Amino acid sequence: MDLNLIGLFVEIVESRSLSAAARKLGMTRANISQRLKLLERETGAQLLRRSTRSFEMTQAGHTLYECGQRMLEDLSTAQASIDSLGQTLSGRVRISVPTGFGRMFLGGKLLEFARMHPGIALTVTFNNRIEDLIAAEVDVAIRITATPPLDYVARNICSIDWNLVASADYVKQHGPIDCPSDLEKHTLIASAYPGRRVTMTLTHREDETDVHAITMQPALQSSDYPFLTEAVCRGMGVGLLPAYVPHAPTSCELLRVLPHFRVAGMQNTLYIVTLPNRYPSPATQALIDYLRAEILSLAQTWS
Repeated sequence: MDLNLIGLFVEIVESRSLSAAARKLGMTRANISQRLKLLERETGAQLLRRSTRSFEMTQAGHTLYECGQRMLEDLSTAQASIDSLGQTLSGRVRISVPTGFGRMFLGGKLLEFARMHPGIALTVTFNNRIEDLIAAEVDVAIRITATPPLDYVARNICSIDWNLVASADYVKQHGPIDCPSDLEKHTLIASAYPGRRVTMTLTHREDETDVHAITMQPALQSSDYPFLTEAVCRGMGVGLLPAYVPHAPTSCELLRVLPHFRVAGMQNTLYIVTLPNRYPSPATQALIDYLRAEILSLAQTWS
């Protein structure tokens, strides 16, 4: 199948009309129509249902368009990789990072990367909820979750443990917490959970049979961990927070609550998520490699 014809078909679909595609490509509408018919003969299927003013893709057209897009993208990125060999990295990379982990750790790391590679234009989004990378115009996403999206490439970077923490002032005012059941007498600060009530499973680190399920109604909930951390630092309650929080440069000194128990969290693995592309641009690959190394180095300090 002629790749030039496939590229022509992709251009027709994205231009939304044969006339617009012809103007963009510097061809006549008749020539465009002739080449489209040739492609339909090669594929043995009708690709577009045309009327005088518009068209719609058939199922075969949808399939060819999606495959054609990927083929052209692969060729473009492969050519960019070849062209950039031995040259300074350049191009644009759009990245999405979680609000908490992004502001506490990755923001500074991304600034370092931008300084190291001035030829790469970074677009950084702080967002916890992006599900569709294409619609959000994102090339790389950092996600902390239990189940990575199936339609993308998800690189498992490290596990994320959860801890119960409190400020020294809170413990001094409300007394020590010696066993899991003591938690029910205290104020809980946690991320937003379905149903609002939080069930924590605490397992003793040296005795797997010593398990406690504690259900509490948090007094304060948010998906923004810097906000929750500030509340804990102000002595407003016991925080159920990712283990990396106390190690953030902006965090106050927090005390571990029930350190002999492991707390199960809903979101327990950090992934680097990208679109399925066999030939990522050199700039994108450089950012992925950089973040993976930096996050692994940070994770060693969280234990």
